[in-house]
Amino acid sequence: MKNNTNEEYIKEYVKNGGALWSFNNIGIIRDGGTVMLVKQDKSNPFYLHKDYFTLHDAYPTTNDNLVTDKATEAYVLDRLQKYKQDCEHTLKQANDIIEKIKL
Repeated sequence: MKNNTNEEYIKEYVKNGGALWSFNNIGIIRDGGTVMLVKQDKSNPFYLHKDYFTLHDAYPTTNDNLVTDKATEAYVLDRLQKYKQDCEHTLKQANDIIEKIKL
């Protein structure tokens, strides 16, 4: 049921004009651990609060920039899962190449 709910939220996100994008990088800000989720086009990253892991659309993470829209939250989570899959695939490719190289 959780997957169906997320799919419905993602459909709502797109239907409401939400931009489609993917993550390019994940970084940690030197403030003690705020996570920065960088999009491929480098526009408007998302931030995860360093203590509560709440989603924010600006830095520093405050209540004023807290993302509370469930459709956006679902899309961010979907994109994080896709980013993870892409990283796992890239890691597998690198490992395969390393095993084949004979120096």
